[in-house]
Amino acid sequence: MLSPQRQLAELASLPDAAIDLPRGALLISALLQPGLDPELHLRRLESLGIAAVSSVARDAPLPERILALNRFLFVEEGFSGNLDDYYDPRNSFLDQVLERRMGIPITLSLLYVEVARQVGIPAFGVGFPGHFLVRVGEGGSTLVLDPFARGTSLGEEDLDQRLADVYGEGALTIRANPAVLRAATRRETLVRILANLKAIYVREGDLPQALVAVNAILTLMPDSTDDLRDRGLIYRELGYAPAALADLRRYGVLSDNGEEIAALAPILAELEAGSVRVH
Repeated sequence: MLSPQRQLAELASLPDAAIDLPRGALLISALLQPGLDPELHLRRLESLGIAAVSSVARDAPLPERILALNRFLFVEEGFSGNLDDYYDPRNSFLDQVLERRMGIPITLSLLYVEVARQVGIPAFGVGFPGHFLVRVGEGGSTLVLDPFARGTSLGEEDLDQRLADVYGEGALTIRANPAVLRAATRRETLVRILANLKAIYVREGDLPQALVAVNAILTLMPDSTDDLRDRGLIYRELGYAPAALADLRRYGVLSDNGEEIAALAPILAELEAGSVRVH
């Protein structure tokens, strides 16, 4: 069997529409939790969808089907947002979300979309600024839901307030910028999960795990300049000078952030002078 790293690389080579999102999320779990079997948890997710079929009538109007799905996931199955320990890495692991019935917006949204698909509700994730959401329905009859808040429906005013919380009052509105509600690609979703994990591990000082997360991001998006920079700096902290140099030099070639490139110049000079211990 291929390692999770090789499986993620194979997945990354696919066109976006061919990426199996739950499998990708569980490969992330396996990368950061060695020994985890993604297939076991894919079967658990499939079983959850099968169980939902008996609770959601396919011929009912869409609002009734959404209410039934919300009741199934958040009442009968007990899924909820982890408000008490939001930055626990387990909230970003789909296997742990299935096990513990707790998650953060992006993992609960992924779960919601997958179960909705299995019961015939058209749904997709939205990489909304600051807080992943779900849209359900088609055409002009779509609704925006927050699985982190037990599937609460959000109107235009609610969404505008959330944008104001991120960008400032009136800086961005749904009416003027409807693209903020576009469907997130599958690759974007996986990268956002990994970016959350990278930030958590950096904050905790767990640089080896942060390195695993940023390596996975660069497997999915090889030219992500911010992640090349971050990986270079992590390599530097871990004492891997040649790898740090390679990433920071590549960042300098690909990035158009002159201020950041200038700020990194002393670090590059230090690395080139061999002042960082090589392992």
